[in-house]
Amino acid sequence: MFNNQQIMDLPKHSDISFKPLADKALLHTQLSSLLFYIPLIGALIAVCYFNEAFANNAQTYLLIGMPILVAVSMAYNMISVRLRGFAVRNHDIAFKKGVIWQQVTVLPLARVQHMEIHQGPIERKLSLASIKLFSAGGVSADLQISGLTHDDCKNMRQFVQNYRQDDATTQATLVDE
Repeated sequence: MFNNQQIMDLPKHSDISFKPLADKALLHTQLSSLLFYIPLIGALIAVCYFNEAFANNAQTYLLIGMPILVAVSMAYNMISVRLRGFAVRNHDIAFKKGVIWQQVTVLPLARVQHMEIHQGPIERKLSLASIKLFSAGGVSADLQISGLTHDDCKNMRQFVQNYRQDDATTQATLVDE
């Protein structure tokens, strides 16, 4: 017989105490942005070199616009990373993000089906990682947190696995009764 475990003392999401991302999360975000802008600037330089008419018309705009675009992007990244945070609580994991439109995602641990830890080459060099949490019925990740230390990701994965094992043990005990 299936018995649904009742949770009576759900904490309010407004009372969540978020932990900031890892110290190197900002560096990772800035390097990722630069890996986008450097080829873009290189392509614009090549177009200006081979197309003199374009260079004459756009040179002033590019010399002023590109540094401003890069500076605004870097400033936005700094604010964005500092406003992100995560919290691992007894029955859920919460993640907040956003500068203008702020969003808090709370995923109950009972709904987590599987998890993935991902490390790209830049993340590996900085000892960072991302964790993706998938719930039942979803194709994409319901919660993805990047900018964590690899140890935080492993600890979070172990916490969720222990929660699932404890929940399965509780369900088995209730069925036996």
